[in-house]
Amino acid sequence: MPENSPNPQINVSKIVVGGGIAGAIFTLGSMSIFLTGLPLLWFMFPAALVVGGGVALMLHFLRK
Repeated sequence: MPENSPNPQINVSKIVVGGGIAGAIFTLGSMSIFLTGLPLLWFMFPAALVVGGGVALMLHFLRK
């Protein structure tokens, strides 16, 4: 394979996802794929929700 040939991998940062229901469906689908594929995330996901909710509340009240 030549040195300057393009990389044949999928680059997730190049996938355009709009807001609204389409973005939510894409996000929930991606989350479910990762959660079913990596059992370690089953234990980390609830903690991430709690920490994320805490940060969201903190930012909400700090802005007001």
